[in-house]
Formats: sequence, C-alpha cells, structure tokens
Amino acid sequence: MHLRKLLPALPLAALLTACGEDVSGGEVVAGGLGIYALLSIVHLLIILWAAYDLISKPYPVSKKLIWGLVILFIPFLGAVLYLFMGRNKQEVF
Repeated sequence: MHLRKLLPALPLAALLTACGEDVSGGEVVAGGLGIYALLSIVHLLIILWAAYDLISKPYPVSKKLIWGLVILFIPFLGAVLYLFMGRNKQEVF
C-alpha cells in the first residue's frame, strides 16, 4: 500500500482517536471523542456547502445578505434551512 494514499486520512484518524484516554471507567460515551469529531466535521461541511452555494448563485444582494446572516448566526440550523428552503426558490426572502 502506498503511503501517499494514506497521508490525507491521517489528520482525520488522529481526530477520531480517544487521544490515549483510559475509557475503561465508562466516562466516555458514544465512542469517545471520535463521534464528536466526526459530527463536527459533518457540521462544518454542511455550513461550508451552504455558504458556497449561496455565494455562487446569481441571487440579488439582499437575498444573499439575509441568507448569509441566517447561516452565520444560526450555524447548523441556518445552513439546513437554506439548503432545503432557500435554494432555487425565488419566493423565500
């Protein structure tokens, strides 16, 4: 196996480990820090996708400003609302 193919996955693998903590006491729930790191990455990707989609669409500046503020101040919910309600619809805002 080539080492170059594995290099992009190393930061993700480092995030998904429990950082050497002793989890035998049961104090770490839901698979340690890995599940939280994975959900954080998914959360960030959804926000970035919504922001990129908003910037690349030929919407009026007022619509971009309103949706941008919604995505910024209500981070996850705002991005999800934009992706389901604001994309390709002229009547929302």
